[in-house]
Parts: sequence; structure tokens; C-alpha cells
Amino acid sequence: KIIDVGSPSAFMWSPDGTQIAVADQSVARAPLFDRLMLVPVGGGPVTTLSSGLSSGEVWAFFWAPAGDKLAWVSVNSAERKVEWVVSPSDGSDAKRLFIFQPSSEVFIMLSFFDQYAYSHSPWSPDGKFLVVAGTKGEAARRSNGRTPTGDRIYILDAEGNAEPRDLGAGVLAVWSWN
Repeated sequence: KIIDVGSPSAFMWSPDGTQIAVADQSVARAPLFDRLMLVPVGGGPVTTLSSGLSSGEVWAFFWAPAGDKLAWVSVNSAERKVEWVVSPSDGSDAKRLFIFQPSSEVFIMLSFFDQYAYSHSPWSPDGKFLVVAGTKGEAARRSNGRTPTGDRIYILDAEGNAEPRDLGAGVLAVWSWN
């Protein structure tokens, strides 16, 4: 036994196989996870990246290609914020990168992230950037479900040192690894 988890839960091995990212929920059948942890496979202390509503619930998470960082989508339901967050794999210095509303296609991908994480990773091959699609900013009251400008593709600096770069209109983007 490595760790006790709540139900539901999701697991993802780090690319180097030394850690498992684990998200779980203390409330059965809740749509989001309320805890995100990094568990060393060989034993040692568990690192908690996100816990409880104060830091937002976790919708989805993705390992960087080298396994040195983990990105996740944090949801603060009370403030209607959906945000990309990145932390080094040692759990230090989490950076909040981008508040957005996902496109319908990204919404589906995030809802089933554990099935899409390896084929549709938002990480660039070098682990320096994330690519995301949606509308920049907090949720607004919309009568037709779309913003006037439509969904856009953004490139995020994983270190949080640069503003998100707007590439253009689009509903889903992934990096080419070839």
C-alpha cells in the first residue's frame, strides 16, 4: 500500500516513473477533485500541491515531458474562475498562469483528462510552454454560450515569466511531437 485515497480518484505516472500524481475527492460523486498530491514510488513524504477549496478544486492535471513539473486546471466555483497552475515536481513555488473559460472541446478533454493526457498533452515537447484553447478571463454571463470574440488558442509560459500569447481563433490545439 502506497497511500489511502478518496473516491473518485485519478492517477498518473511521472514520465521518469519516480512519482505518481494522485487526485482524489473527499465527497463521493463530486465532479472535481479536492486534493492533488505527488507520491514518491520508492517511499518518502507525500507532497500536497492543492488541498481544499481555499486553493481551488482540481479538474485535470498533466505531467511535463521531463517529469519536472505538473500543470493542473484549478476551479474556484465561488469566484467562477478556471485557471492553469504549474508547480515543480518537488511541490515548491506553484505559479498561477492563466484564468480562462475552456472551449467546448477543451471542456470535454479536461473532463476526461486521464484518457487524453498522453495523446493530447498541453505541454510543449521541451516542457517550456502549454497550449490552451478558450476565452481569456473569468466567466461572464452569456446568453448563447459563446463570447463575441469566440474561442482563441493561447501559449502559456510554464515559468509564468511572460503574458499568455494569443495565437488566433481556435477550439483545440496540441503540440506536434514529430
